[in-house]
Amino acid sequence: MATKFNFTNLQGVYLEGLVSDDKMTAFEININKGRFVFIMFLSEEDSARRDELYIHLRRINKIIKLKTYGNHLKGNFEVWIKEKEKEDIISELGLQKNGTTFDFKLFLEQLNDKIPNTIPKEEKIKTIRANKGVISELGIDENDKIILIGTKHLSIGTPQDKTLRKLYLYTDSEVEIIEDFIERLKETNSTVAWTTEDKRKGAPDIRNLINGL
Repeated sequence: MATKFNFTNLQGVYLEGLVSDDKMTAFEININKGRFVFIMFLSEEDSARRDELYIHLRRINKIIKLKTYGNHLKGNFEVWIKEKEKEDIISELGLQKNGTTFDFKLFLEQLNDKIPNTIPKEEKIKTIRANKGVISELGIDENDKIILIGTKHLSIGTPQDKTLRKLYLYTDSEVEIIEDFIERLKETNSTVAWTTEDKRKGAPDIRNLINGL
């Protein structure tokens, strides 16, 4: 039987993610042996995933996808957790089967209580980069192209968040520099160009790209 739960404390990081340059939220919660990474993609481009909460169980390397219901702006993030997902969560915690009953609802309340209201930018980007494989699979376009080769002006359309996110994943630049770069790209209606690993010729420095806009 599925367990219904409302992750009400997601409201703060959800609202913060909506106005962020990367249009997503990512943070890690540690309980017992478990490492739970919460990820949501919040751009208009993420329409197919916008109401989905991904929880990466880092210790056992599994991803749980939960559809969220309710008015998120008012702090409602109701999910239904299936029995198999519950078993995976218990496995992530590393609990021993010793005959005692595990209070799953109580654990979910503990998990909800640990959700931060806000995430420092550096901490968020550190989490994004530490979970690069998962985020690359779910939240960027053309995930085979990870080598930055330059910028290009857009005569039609606007820069896509799912392309700009790659700057956080596949460059080692400081957060402030990336934010400045994204701001300049949007001001000039430009985007970043990427290529595949086999065509690497040395990625340009972001500072030089900013100066060239």
